[in-house]
Amino acid sequence: MDFVWKYISLLGKDFAFFVLGFLVFYIGKKLKDWTEPRKLDEELVKSDNSALALSLSGYYIGVIILFITIVSHPGEKGELLGDLFQVSSFSILGVILLLLSQKINDGLILGGIDAIEEIYEKRNLAVASVLFGGTIASSFFIAAALNGDIGEKVFPQGLGIAVSPLVEKTIIGSIISVIFFSVGQIGMILFSVYYKLWIPYKLRIELEEKQNLAAGTAFAGALLAIGILLTRALFREFESLFQTGILLLLDLGLAFLIIPILHFFADWVVLPGSTLKEEIERDQNFGAGLLEAVVLVSFSAIIFFAV
Repeated sequence: MDFVWKYISLLGKDFAFFVLGFLVFYIGKKLKDWTEPRKLDEELVKSDNSALALSLSGYYIGVIILFITIVSHPGEKGELLGDLFQVSSFSILGVILLLLSQKINDGLILGGIDAIEEIYEKRNLAVASVLFGGTIASSFFIAAALNGDIGEKVFPQGLGIAVSPLVEKTIIGSIISVIFFSVGQIGMILFSVYYKLWIPYKLRIELEEKQNLAAGTAFAGALLAIGILLTRALFREFESLFQTGILLLLDLGLAFLIIPILHFFADWVVLPGSTLKEEIERDQNFGAGLLEAVVLVSFSAIIFFAV
């Protein structure tokens, strides 16, 4: 029965992290409230803004992805207070980076579309779906950057500052995480530009003028796929910043190759007798956009785990 007592003894630690998860989620919600141009509660409850709800859902899922990934690797020594400090510090940093990535996505990935106007005034579900996918994609590589313990390999002598080893370790981890976040975000921006070059329709027209949910869903799936593929390098065994940077570039190149192939695979195999151009651009077939997104995400996940 030793395993029963062991289970009971771990309940206290599990409950502590469970409460911390609630706290991180609440802080994430408040920070989101402060960065939005209108009161979110009124928009959701009184105005029934479904586009805002969809966009927010991506953000909240992203916050949970961050926390789950970070809490799965809190530290080496297993000391509860140290683990709580490090997990809470990295989680708050992750939430801040996620909010920053949303602003970047709004300005650069959407390509000149005014996200605030589309979400709050037009209640554009197509744009909201892109924000949903883009935010979750950003959370993938933010979480990967915050996960692990590579600071000792990058700074073997530490930073030489007068703080406790735990605080120094957290500062080093935060610095490295911001570096990896920046690289990942640049990769997403480059991919979004590349994506618009080969899809068989004008993405901005579909999203902004036609409010084409099928096109938005397909693009969201592509962003999720690039987020998954960019995360691969950050979950490999860390050797050096140079090696990890090269692996990130290789994974970005792999994504540039694989995602168009998966797009045409969905065109030929999943939708026989028609084309994605016809179904998404002409018919605005949400089912077709959803199927393309599922194919992109599913096969990117296979590459992540199996290759």
